[in-house]
Amino acid sequence: MNIPASVSRFGRVALFLAVSWMPFVMSCPSGENLPSGSQQTLFTNAQDLPVAVQGGPSDVAVGDMNNDGKPDLVVAFGQERAIAVLEGRGDGKFGGAVSTTTLTEPPGDMAIGDLNGDGKLDVAITSHDSYGVTLLTGDGKGGLSKAPNSPFSMKPTGQHPHTHGLAVADMNRDNKLDLITCNNADNDISIAFGDGRGNFTLAAKSFPVGPSPYPFGLGDVNNDGWPDIVATASATGPSRREQLPLSRALTLLLSNNKGSFTPHQLPIRTGEPWFAAIADLNRDGKADIVATHHEINALTVMIGDGRGGFTEATGSPFDFGAAFLEVAIADVNHDASMDIVATTGDKIRVLLGDGRGTFKPASSIPVGPGAWRFTSADLNADGATDIVTSNSEGNSLSVLLGLRRNN
Repeated sequence: MNIPASVSRFGRVALFLAVSWMPFVMSCPSGENLPSGSQQTLFTNAQDLPVAVQGGPSDVAVGDMNNDGKPDLVVAFGQERAIAVLEGRGDGKFGGAVSTTTLTEPPGDMAIGDLNGDGKLDVAITSHDSYGVTLLTGDGKGGLSKAPNSPFSMKPTGQHPHTHGLAVADMNRDNKLDLITCNNADNDISIAFGDGRGNFTLAAKSFPVGPSPYPFGLGDVNNDGWPDIVATASATGPSRREQLPLSRALTLLLSNNKGSFTPHQLPIRTGEPWFAAIADLNRDGKADIVATHHEINALTVMIGDGRGGFTEATGSPFDFGAAFLEVAIADVNHDASMDIVATTGDKIRVLLGDGRGTFKPASSIPVGPGAWRFTSADLNADGATDIVTSNSEGNSLSVLLGLRRNN
């Protein structure tokens, strides 16, 4: 894998939600248009973009991998079966690869966290055709090495390994990070509880959700202090015809505060929900949900009642002229209202929220082909949200710099 010197001249990353996607199922729409006068300058291209990288970048994440107080990039390369750490300089620019780690299988989803309690960030990685999660232990200097117990199987038995989603979070409130994966072909979610030393124990059972789930949303939807899960139902499996009638709902896995979850169906007007995210969209202190739909120009918005109940917003689903893929929620224009950022395969779309659960299109920003995965964060300490896309079909990374916050 050859990461050119030009990598040192770009900047930015981060985000809100965890997700996954594999290239061969994507069919990206074209011809999207924004209403006249709606285009706003919320992001600018970093210099020398897109940045060329070889090896088929399939995912990107951000974290301070070398403990210097500056965010770094972690990039997965599907074709090369490798993970590279690019050193951040703290000003939105990055140096070359600090380390490159070779894997036995093509990497899928990534999630970053201190999984063994040593104060250094580690990386968890799925592979599309495996139940296993590979654990790479960080040395605090940007280096990664395969953990002795890796890969960890998230499902000893199942119909067919087909992983589309990964997150690390403390699901049982023991101050230790756990693993959560989405099993697309088995229509369920698996959870493994961490012991804080890099070891994991599977939950007694997996948790059934809708047909062909994709990356899920995590958040406390009933204000009890425990994280819950919202799963989608894309109905993209081999039994698609039979699955479609069952795809008009999200599945809420509500924590029972004992490390287990109770499923609740959340009916929606449009089927095939694809990616989901959770945040307070209308500033009432209660979690809401947004969901994209498989190759459909629709965005579903669900307003929460703070007790785990949801009602689809008036006017939802919204048609913004494009089918969205991965979606995240952040305040990109600094007005204290949550906005939506989504990929469309070769563009980043920004929808500005009004603080009442309604959105309007603001920007459509070209990036690289195959931009299904992205992450966002403030990489240069200017108070703005920045975006990095992994352009799998273009062998490149695109970096968008957010508007500086005015203090």
